[in-house]
Amino acid sequence: MKDNIMSVEKFTDAEKCLIYGDTYSNVYNEIIVSEDITSNEMKNVLKGNYVEVLENDLFLDLYNEFEHLNKSNFSSNIVKHISDFLHLNPLKNNTIFTFGVACYQLFLQANWTGPLVSKLDLKSWGPSTAVIESLVNDLDCVSRKVLYPELLVFSYAVFSNDQINIFTRFWWQIRMLSTLQSLLNELSNDIKNMFELAFKKMENTVLETDEEALFRIEQCKIYLSHYGNITKATNCLNTAMNLLGLEHSLVGAMGKRTKFQVKELAQLTLNVNSHKEENNTNLLTSHECCDLPKDCVLDDENRLPDIKFSNESAGKFPKLNSLQQAAILNTLVMEQKCRPKDDLQFEELQPYIRCLVSQQSVWSIHVSTLLQRSLLERDSRRSVERAMQQIECLVSSLEVTSPLNVDRLYLFHCSFVSPSWQLKAYLGNIMLSIGAIQSALDWFLALDMWEECVACYNTQGHRHKAAEILKNELKSSNLTVAKHILILCLLGDATDDISLYEEAWKISDYRSSRAQKHLAFYYYTRKEYKESIDHFKNSLKINSLQETLWFRLGFACMVEERWSEAAEAYRRYCDIENDCFEAWNNLAKCYIKNGQKSRAYYALKEAVKCNYESWMVWDNLMVVSVDCGCFEEAIKCYHRLLDLKSKHIDLEVLRILVQAVRNNVKDENDRPASEHRKCLLQLFGRLTSQVQNDGEIWKLYAHLEEAVPKPTKETADKVLHHLQCAHRFTTQGNKWTQEKNSCLFVSRLSLELAEAYISCSNKTENHDQKKRFLSSAKIMLVSVVSQIEKEKDLMESADIREEFEKLKNNLNEIKLQLSAEV
Repeated sequence: MKDNIMSVEKFTDAEKCLIYGDTYSNVYNEIIVSEDITSNEMKNVLKGNYVEVLENDLFLDLYNEFEHLNKSNFSSNIVKHISDFLHLNPLKNNTIFTFGVACYQLFLQANWTGPLVSKLDLKSWGPSTAVIESLVNDLDCVSRKVLYPELLVFSYAVFSNDQINIFTRFWWQIRMLSTLQSLLNELSNDIKNMFELAFKKMENTVLETDEEALFRIEQCKIYLSHYGNITKATNCLNTAMNLLGLEHSLVGAMGKRTKFQVKELAQLTLNVNSHKEENNTNLLTSHECCDLPKDCVLDDENRLPDIKFSNESAGKFPKLNSLQQAAILNTLVMEQKCRPKDDLQFEELQPYIRCLVSQQSVWSIHVSTLLQRSLLERDSRRSVERAMQQIECLVSSLEVTSPLNVDRLYLFHCSFVSPSWQLKAYLGNIMLSIGAIQSALDWFLALDMWEECVACYNTQGHRHKAAEILKNELKSSNLTVAKHILILCLLGDATDDISLYEEAWKISDYRSSRAQKHLAFYYYTRKEYKESIDHFKNSLKINSLQETLWFRLGFACMVEERWSEAAEAYRRYCDIENDCFEAWNNLAKCYIKNGQKSRAYYALKEAVKCNYESWMVWDNLMVVSVDCGCFEEAIKCYHRLLDLKSKHIDLEVLRILVQAVRNNVKDENDRPASEHRKCLLQLFGRLTSQVQNDGEIWKLYAHLEEAVPKPTKETADKVLHHLQCAHRFTTQGNKWTQEKNSCLFVSRLSLELAEAYISCSNKTENHDQKKRFLSSAKIMLVSVVSQIEKEKDLMESADIREEFEKLKNNLNEIKLQLSAEV
């Protein structure tokens, strides 16, 4: 049982049918034929007769009254207006809610799914899309191609109204907010806050298994499409998968991909298993939609339209119910967002697409799948033609009358169907990518996509034309405040006229995040970072969800060495986009500059999660780990660096680690460093097998072997061996005598090696072996002393003379011991 449950009541059958949108279930049929259970308005909504619902006199009266409400704080005024009406007419609760659903569904039909809306005669409330732009405080503009924007505004007033005590209201509000956000160019703080409140309300509502699965998939889609929050999306999708009893995995199967391929190779396919038993009364198992958009076949002289598997069953998929298809679709999109955009990504996503295309049952999922495939194929020379043809087919499908609108809207909120004007914009982007700039420009002009138009003109080298078309647009009589600000900012970009940004800021009543953003980038692109910082901050103060601006602000502050501000900027960026290793790495640098090494350590831990293959991030983490006393982590980092680079030498880190073990200092968990000696010995063993000729590494290896409470003969032998290697590699070529520091190193190393020889001599009882150890020490010291004596310049140094005297004294002692052994 969940805590703080708002209600233990379940949704009514009518509410379920509205939420599910399925017209094929027995429950739906019972509601439609009943005479006393459901109102005519509800039945018409279920049937998809939205226009008939909106011809109701009560709706028209309320709709027309909205036009006369005060446009300042419009979103609150329309909600209050509905509240006042319901306070006087409490029995109209269900009717008003039904009006809201009808308005919202009709808005989706007109702009997303089709077929074209006819016979709808509603009075406009103002210029173009100003009514939608007035719902949020961010002054963000909406495409002029949006049809019947007043419908969305009316549904906003209904679904945001606490006077309506219907359990599914919050669910419909979440759907409406997702649609509203998709119309805006930037993420809205207002909408995000409303999402969070609505999600909390839904968490406190008891849902049946399929209801919760449906809600979790819709929630996953919101996190993916608006916020790119992979972690939350994954949690929602995993919950839905468990509820649906669905498991899937990519597997290999032998097959052919090309027409002339002789030898079969392993090809990826999707293995799908469903553990959920079919239920005939389930609203989500029997949906079958006919007249789906055509799946355009790949026509290539070399590639087969589809993989031909040797085992035909490998290319076939089980029949999935509607929600299971929606879950697979969301998995496809999530995998696409998680993985780098390369050929391997394309191959790994194809099995999901083949599985969904084979289902042929849900219009919104089928269209989403074909669109996702087209967007993946548009960058390939061999498949770009099919991508264009497929998108053109999807655009055409919106204009035909079949299938019915309710069939198209079924599971719409689990899918990734794009609005009609966006589909056309995709065609323009494909034309731009293949070099058909003028054709792309014609599309963008027709769609009023001014930013894309400016990009096309800039590509053609016609910045003056971009400025000209924007100036003409400023003269338009149908110009909203948000659109006015956008055009001024784009014109400023085209002409480098800073006064246009300032004008946009002024007409926005000093609350346009866009105007401040363009001002910030004006200075940023000219490397005037100090001037850009305040404008970045002003823009982010208005809209804190602009992840790119947080990143740029962080960089600008780093250049200006404002480390605390840079850290705050990168921290905020990582809160929004937590899988960018550059941001985590830069955040760690800011922490280090502020003396916060422990925070830098955790930031770098996140960085390596985001990019496991970057040796530079691992190197940074290793250095910070050592500084923080995380010796075990530092050793792991060094191993990873050897995996990535084969050879990596960081003597400073190795010295610190060996010194920590020798002095038995405490690590970050208050454990003695001697506990890490075994792991460090393994690291040195691996390192010396790859880098054999570095004398200092061998010397440190010897010190590590020596760091035991009670050295044994075996220990002494290992120390001697490592010091011998160190001495041999350091003294090769006699170049060590040409520089003071190397001479000092060899002198001190020779003393250590002599001590090791003596130690081994003392630990053996064999007389001949003792003499061999001492003789070797003598020969080594004689060689070093004689070479130093030859260098008169070196002998002028007091440090060298001091070490030279130690060597001679040590040599004399060994000669005496040898004499005693005779």
